[in-house]
Amino acid sequence: MNWETGLKRGPFSDQQVKTLNELLPGMDYGQVQWLSGFLSGVSSASDDPPIQAAPGSGLRLLSNDGEPVWILYGTHTGNSERLAKLSAKRIEDLGIAAKVSDMGSFKVKELRNIKRLLIIVSTHGIGEPPIQASELYEYLHGSKAPELKQLEYSVLALGDTAYTKFCQTGKDFDGILARLGAQRICERVDCDVDFEDDYTRWMEGNLAAIASSFQSGNVPAVPIQPAISGKASPVYDRKHPFGATVSKKINLNGRHSSKETIHLELDLSNSGLRYEPGDSLGVYASNANRLIEPVLNTLHFTGEELVDTYLGKKTLLEALTTDYELTPLTSISLNRYAELTGSTRLGKILNDNTAVVEYLYGRDLFDLIREVPFKMAPEVFISLLRKNSPRMYSIASSQDAVDDEVHILASVVRYEAYGRYKEGHCTSFLAGRISEDDQLQVFVDANSRFKLPLDPDMPVIMVGAGTGVAPYRAFIQQRGIQDAPGKSWLFFGERNFTTDFYYQTEWLQYLKEGTLTRADVAFSRDQAKKVYVQHRMLEQGRELFKWLEEGAHFYVCGDAQKMAKDVDHALKEIIQTQGGMTREKAEEYVKCLQVTDRYQADIY
Repeated sequence: MNWETGLKRGPFSDQQVKTLNELLPGMDYGQVQWLSGFLSGVSSASDDPPIQAAPGSGLRLLSNDGEPVWILYGTHTGNSERLAKLSAKRIEDLGIAAKVSDMGSFKVKELRNIKRLLIIVSTHGIGEPPIQASELYEYLHGSKAPELKQLEYSVLALGDTAYTKFCQTGKDFDGILARLGAQRICERVDCDVDFEDDYTRWMEGNLAAIASSFQSGNVPAVPIQPAISGKASPVYDRKHPFGATVSKKINLNGRHSSKETIHLELDLSNSGLRYEPGDSLGVYASNANRLIEPVLNTLHFTGEELVDTYLGKKTLLEALTTDYELTPLTSISLNRYAELTGSTRLGKILNDNTAVVEYLYGRDLFDLIREVPFKMAPEVFISLLRKNSPRMYSIASSQDAVDDEVHILASVVRYEAYGRYKEGHCTSFLAGRISEDDQLQVFVDANSRFKLPLDPDMPVIMVGAGTGVAPYRAFIQQRGIQDAPGKSWLFFGERNFTTDFYYQTEWLQYLKEGTLTRADVAFSRDQAKKVYVQHRMLEQGRELFKWLEEGAHFYVCGDAQKMAKDVDHALKEIIQTQGGMTREKAEEYVKCLQVTDRYQADIY
């Protein structure tokens, strides 16, 4: 840091600047912190007016009113938790106390005593709050909710515009707190899967407002910690993905299977990326020419038009290839197009949530512009689109077992709808346009809410259908490396035994070695009456309940709309029957498993 330049901006004489510049560069961080605290104490004890933090002065405010800023989070995968802890650090950097809690551990009656509250909460795809957030959510919406006129708050809502009830949980929290009399510090911000910029904007607004509220009192100041110089290693993340080379690509389905499921092994050498079992890998895909060309033709564009994108000026063709999504059609894109065109038909659909869901299902942007034609400029069309977002795949490997590799499993989506052949945005990219030795743009997305128990003695019960088996491969690899003594039980389901039993040889080997204690499988199309994983659970109900009573951790991974709900119902039935409980007590038992992280779900 150039201390002399900075000091000259302050209220010092030339001689003082010279003296300070001789002293400060030789001080280490601990000495600077001690001195700053000493000077703050001198300032507070003096009869002079308190030092105030002038705009742009590089000073941070210290609170002395004793009231912390509370930060509550509700999370599915850990993103809200990570942002909550980051927010607390940023508040504490101002010298203001912060308290962080997950909503499941928070005592709801404490709300009456809180003056400032930040809420960071995610929404499940169909508009439901995270499990840990449900008690607080229900309390605030219930008859016992108190008046909260003493409370100032702000909400950051995490969601995915691919779902119709985008950020619904955050919207609900924001609305109910306002109805209970609380005042907003800053307006709610709704974040799509690419949430970093929106979070920064929301947090900066809250920091400015919070600092301003403290500044009116007796507020001493602390100098900003000097930046540490030196060349840093590159950090690969959502905004700066790593180009990982595909070292192996295998179709795991047998001949004549009705599915195509791709196992990919990627090389992470020299990336510095680390992951744990339960984490996901974010993968960026591009749009296929066979989708882009009809869009351009319908809108009478050449593709050579220059447009301003969120990544700079590009040709329209380049932007549509890599920067924006054309499928799936989202409710936000539908709403923007309806406003642009003034379409009466689309307006009627948007007034009925059920109609919106039905309209979006199976449609993409091409369907929309074909059904409701409208002439527009290229940049107007770009404004309708969602940014190209990564697709998340549960990691199917333990890094301790495979070193600088990461494995994923992807089921290719292909279907006919509205007179056209269609494909999934990323799975078709992986299946049809990526080969061995090609590169994929990837990053690791940590999931703190889907993890093996810390105690390797604890039993684990793993329920997955289709590609939902992926994280359990990582779990078992990890337990094998650790030589973990805890029992493990896999429930796996797919369509046909002969063509769709993913990693069959590996599971049999793990059973032989004892790393996997037992496995129950369900192949729905191998008999007249379909059999699913929840049926196998019910068949083994007595033993499954025994494992739970021994402390087993229960996991479910797969489809949220159907499979995960059926598994949850089966689990409650088993607990009710085998535990001799009422339905209400069984539900309490399951809720206890969830809030203590013994029942974890990775569903999509």
